[in-house]
Amino acid sequence: MPDVSVIVPIYNSEETIGACIESILHQSYTDTEVILVDDGSTDESGAICESYRSKDVRIHVIHQSNKGRTEARYVGVQQAHGEWVAFVDSDDTLPCDALQNLYEATSGQTDIVLGNGYTLPNEQRTVIPMSDFRHLAVRGEGTIGVPWGSLYRRTLMTPYLFDLPRHIMMGEDYIFWLRMVFSTAKPVNVVYESVYNKGAEHTSNCFHWTSSYCYELNEFRKAAIPSSEYRLYLSDMITDRLANLFAIALCESRSIWKHSTYYRDIISDIQATNYPLSFKKHLFLALPSLRLRKLLAT
Repeated sequence: MPDVSVIVPIYNSEETIGACIESILHQSYTDTEVILVDDGSTDESGAICESYRSKDVRIHVIHQSNKGRTEARYVGVQQAHGEWVAFVDSDDTLPCDALQNLYEATSGQTDIVLGNGYTLPNEQRTVIPMSDFRHLAVRGEGTIGVPWGSLYRRTLMTPYLFDLPRHIMMGEDYIFWLRMVFSTAKPVNVVYESVYNKGAEHTSNCFHWTSSYCYELNEFRKAAIPSSEYRLYLSDMITDRLANLFAIALCESRSIWKHSTYYRDIISDIQATNYPLSFKKHLFLALPSLRLRKLLAT
């Protein structure tokens, strides 16, 4: 059995999937299997995957009707044999020593190895107790909140982590992380080298944030945190919810979000916790014009 299963969800990625697969196959660490999940592609992605499968026994290809990226990842997990799982998006690549650096950080005392640790502000620890790491995860610090660039013990990858409605297509990875860190008490090992090359971002650049969408996302956020510990993480949740609110304010009319349940809940929690809001954030939310908010955000 391989040590690491690398899972790649693929949808209409004919222009990038070749470079992605090549970067995985040419890793300095080779005790791997590569599971390519063709999620109903209508271009040549599926044929490209089959071409690579014919050349390398480590590659397995799954073709399915289009079910979305989250479901595609879980289908790959179900077919994985490695003790550890890594996710790579089909328009991204791995530096040649990425899996080596990540695997060297594994141990029997952890279920998670976080890569790209240099993105964590004010952190130098290579081992972070889960009690501390959960606060970082709830705030969505650095690359916590994206599935790529890390290793996960396969036994941690339960159906619960991937069980989200398909229309939750932004912030779904953040919910994945929250559910995961509250499913294990083991500390997280951190790698501070760059272990992932992110391609051009498409989904987040064109996503239209709304107060109703973020309200639903926040319900999933709250459900992922045990109710007995909710107050402990309330300030952290406000931090991430404000980030969502600022995204809403750049997409939606103030007359809508200002009267939404999502906004009222945030203001109520800010007042209850004396959460500090900077002058710039106060000003941003007070501006009546969407155009002015966009100017301030640039």
